[in-house]
Amino acid sequence: MPRYGDKTQKELENYLIGYSMPIGKTQTGLAAPYHDLNRNFETMKRMNLKESDPFFHCKANYEAASRGTYSGLAAYALDVVKEAKDIGYSGYPVSDSLRDFRANIRGQQGARAGKTLRETCPTHHTKYK
Repeated sequence: MPRYGDKTQKELENYLIGYSMPIGKTQTGLAAPYHDLNRNFETMKRMNLKESDPFFHCKANYEAASRGTYSGLAAYALDVVKEAKDIGYSGYPVSDSLRDFRANIRGQQGARAGKTLRETCPTHHTKYK
C-alpha cells in the first residue's frame, strides 16, 4: 500500500497532465495574483490531498510571478499576510509557515528563471523540507 506522500504525488502528477498557465479574466495587475492564490487554494481544498499544501503554494506563486514582477510582489505580500494570520490567529505551527514561505519563494524564483512548473514545483511533499 503506497504511503500518503506517494499517493498525493500520483494524484498531483495526474492533475498536471495537460497543465497550462491559466489566463482568466484578470491577466495582470494586483488582482491577478489574488486570483492565482485563491484558485489554487480552492483546488487544494477540492482535491483534499494530505501534504499537498506546499505544492499549491509553489504553484500559485509560480503562476503569479509568471504574470510579471508586480504580480509576483503582490503575491508575496498576500502570502506574508496569510502566514501571519495563520501563526497569530489560527494557531498553525511556525514550521508550517516557514515551509510555505520556502515553497512560495521556490515558485517565484522558478518563474523568474524561466523554468517550467514541473521543474519548479515538486509533487512530493518531502522535496519542500
